[in-house]
Amino acid sequence: MEQYNKVVKSELESGKRMDTIFFNIHFGMTGKEFFAYCWEMNKKGLFTDGQSNTAVLYRLNHNELKYPASLNFYPEMYENRINKMSAVFQYDAWAPWNKQLFSDKLLADVLNLYKKWYNKGNPFIEIKVPGKSTVYVKVDANRRITMAVKDDMTVQVNYTDLLTEKKFKK
Repeated sequence: MEQYNKVVKSELESGKRMDTIFFNIHFGMTGKEFFAYCWEMNKKGLFTDGQSNTAVLYRLNHNELKYPASLNFYPEMYENRINKMSAVFQYDAWAPWNKQLFSDKLLADVLNLYKKWYNKGNPFIEIKVPGKSTVYVKVDANRRITMAVKDDMTVQVNYTDLLTEKKFKK
């Protein structure tokens, strides 16, 4: 945890910004811009309605992971601008008898994918939480990415704009 705190302090003091999330979505994007962008991606067949029509779905079927998977994501807004993004990964063929598709294996695969997607800046820090899953954290400038097993089936990845979060804490 000490390493994480040092990285956060250093990155926030740098004055740099890193607003990129994924798929050209970024912190500061307005709700209107986000919905218009997702609609355009939907028309191109890249995004569709996600879980219970409460998220955006992107299918990872292009060898990004070991098996076909789904990524459901949806932002949180602060003053009508994206300040957080929640993303949930799941292997499409998950079932209680498919042990190779459980979230512990998925976590390792998603971590490897993210090391490719976010190959610049600081490395992921492994934080062992007693009695819980290991959490992986990457902080570059104001962007924090956290990744952990959510349940047997899914891996949760959260993006947070630390500068906006700092405003909340005041």
